[in-house]
Amino acid sequence: MGGITKVIIGIIVLVLVIWGISALVTTSPKTAVSPTTSGEPIKIGFIGPLTGDAASLGTVARAAVEVAADEINKANGIGGRNLEVIYEDGQCSPKAASNAGNKLINVDKVTAIVGGLCSSETATFAPVAMQSKTIVMSYCSSAPNLSSTGKYFFRDYPSDAYQGKFAAEYVYNTLGARNVALLFHISDWGTGIKDVFKSTFESLGGKIVAEEGTKSEARDYKTQLTKIKAAKPDYIYMPSYPEGATVAVKQARELGINTKMLGADAWSDLKFQKDVSGKGDILYIESATSMPDDFKAKILAKTGGDQVPLCAPQAYDATKILAQVMSKVGTDPDKIQDELRAIQYSGVSGSIDFDENGDVTVAKYVVKRIADGTATEVK
Repeated sequence: MGGITKVIIGIIVLVLVIWGISALVTTSPKTAVSPTTSGEPIKIGFIGPLTGDAASLGTVARAAVEVAADEINKANGIGGRNLEVIYEDGQCSPKAASNAGNKLINVDKVTAIVGGLCSSETATFAPVAMQSKTIVMSYCSSAPNLSSTGKYFFRDYPSDAYQGKFAAEYVYNTLGARNVALLFHISDWGTGIKDVFKSTFESLGGKIVAEEGTKSEARDYKTQLTKIKAAKPDYIYMPSYPEGATVAVKQARELGINTKMLGADAWSDLKFQKDVSGKGDILYIESATSMPDDFKAKILAKTGGDQVPLCAPQAYDATKILAQVMSKVGTDPDKIQDELRAIQYSGVSGSIDFDENGDVTVAKYVVKRIADGTATEVK
């Protein structure tokens, strides 16, 4: 082979190598995009109970996210890119939520997950999300132990470290009860809030006269209720999920237990309120929200319902907060979590900012009474 031929071949090889490197750089996927990059939609996930226990909360929360995403996309999306939300049914179940989380993280490759609603959902998939640096913004999970989930975890719904304390102080100081029985669901949420209530109530001078825990799927509470009846409490405090709580309330009345009851925020479930209406004096505690009239009107128009329950305002705000942050810093998870820790956001659920654990720094509660198939605030 002649010298000139070798030179020509060498030049051709060099050009091909340079072209190949250039093509590789251009087509390689990026782990994050800038806030101004246009192209494919930015994907986030939603996890909540769309069927099963607490489905009346989860379906309205989904509607709130849909409304938020529609508004975001009509306002130029995120840096010109549409926001795409992939909805998964967590069923208020660890197994279903784990499957949903794995799909969103490993198959759909979402940047963030709005969810879960039930603490048992979030506690299952969030650790996997932390490993993959997927941002999690829960709109309703309140178990105190979630505060230690990780640097990419946030929730715009307050921890039950606040709610359990508020409930105990309300029972002791406002209701004047000194002897309380506990009937709770054994879960991250039910056990967590029960523990805070018990510790606070006893520190005030109150006495826990009975403490009965069951699995959330239990549908026979007669054994536990019989023990509670014998203890003669002033009040029964029940941090329990709606379907099981419905059975427990009805069975308590069948056993002749007329003791007043106080529930936790899961009792804002609309179906539960209809099912237990007329079954005695039933109160429950839920997180207070500002909920403007125009937001309420949008959700009712979307769902065709007559009430906006717990967690829908927070689901809407979580979606809007994530969109605002990604519009500013892009989809890099470290930049997102830094920006979330610095944010001060005024939303439909109230003023939102986060502490070092990703928890909201302010918690306010209201007490509601169930009657005539609905709930009204106790003033």
